[in-house]
Amino acid sequence: MAITFSQEPLLFSSASNPIIYTFSSDQTGQPNFSYKIELYIDTALFGTYELYPMFDEFCKFDASEYVRSFLKTHMSLATGFICETSDQWNTIGLKVYESYGNPPALEDFASAGNITCFNAALRYDDFVNFNYSEYYLDPLLGMTPYWLTTYPLFDKQFTNYADPFHAGILAKKSLTAYRMYLRIYDITGTVTFSYDDAISIIERVCMLDISPAQFDTNGWTAGTEWNSCYYYEVEIKATSTVAPFDYIISWPYRLYLDQSCSRFKPQKLYWMNKFGVIEQFEFRMYSEESTAITSYGYQVQPGEWVDGGQYALKVSDSEKRNNMKTAEDRITLNSDWMKPAVQNWLVRELYESPQVWLYLGGVYKPVILENKESRQKSRFRDGLIQETVVATITNSYRTQLN
Repeated sequence: MAITFSQEPLLFSSASNPIIYTFSSDQTGQPNFSYKIELYIDTALFGTYELYPMFDEFCKFDASEYVRSFLKTHMSLATGFICETSDQWNTIGLKVYESYGNPPALEDFASAGNITCFNAALRYDDFVNFNYSEYYLDPLLGMTPYWLTTYPLFDKQFTNYADPFHAGILAKKSLTAYRMYLRIYDITGTVTFSYDDAISIIERVCMLDISPAQFDTNGWTAGTEWNSCYYYEVEIKATSTVAPFDYIISWPYRLYLDQSCSRFKPQKLYWMNKFGVIEQFEFRMYSEESTAITSYGYQVQPGEWVDGGQYALKVSDSEKRNNMKTAEDRITLNSDWMKPAVQNWLVRELYESPQVWLYLGGVYKPVILENKESRQKSRFRDGLIQETVVATITNSYRTQLN
């Protein structure tokens, strides 16, 4: 009697893609044979399921539809230097029993190792080729992990001084110490300022605000260091706290500081990307605000009764009246010129995100994008590339009754 797992999910798995276990038993020829599955979410029993062999003695179980409802990305909590929330990840475990006999009874079982599911939803090709170790700050892996973004790696990414700039990373959480490095460069590529300090990461999905203003607020810089800044880089070092004290350093997140004057007021959109962390993009060209107004009215009969039993009609009588109106504010955003790779990244990430916010006066305002399709543009066809986005503010206005 034996249960054997032939396939288990990755140690870090995207919750909105298939999370597949496959297993087999050497007792499938027994009468009334079936597999009894116990699914554990955050170490607690979530549900039990009965399955039958699907291919010879093999069977599969997909846990994604059960765990994905537990996960959420909270923009309301992304207000500090380091933003962590346990809602962005969870652990799951699986226990498989053999059941057979007359009447059926539970026999041998086997358990799969616990894995971490995080609030990600990858496109099919990205999911099939996903390697969590490329993003995982684990000193034992000996790799240089990327940040949780699909922004083109070698294209310039800009930020202004004041607005938050969020970046995400996967962390080991236990037996690991973390240190963050900031280096500021001038236009010649010379380091004009550097600083590093220990940071506390207690969750497995971490978002950091690496904007210049946040570094000033937290005492890493005093403001003047940014005067000659052309670009700056942020790295995270993860060091094992037990022998042999291995360490790794993340890929540097390079941001170019936009200090240019703008003819128009820039507008910034934030959204939940496919890794479940917050990304952003600034629209620097002309933006236009508008309001969609909907009227709710009714038909009335003109005229009124007057003394003497007469029914009088006046030229000022109305045949239609408004009972109430509602108003929805919209804003049309236009990007600056961009490279094809950046435009392709923007439309895939932004338009396909279920959560989008417009940053207004220090407040993240939820919006719904009206763009119904994305087109990946190319210089061969489109020449200079811009992108236009229409967003509706979700807080609508409702007038008085009459």
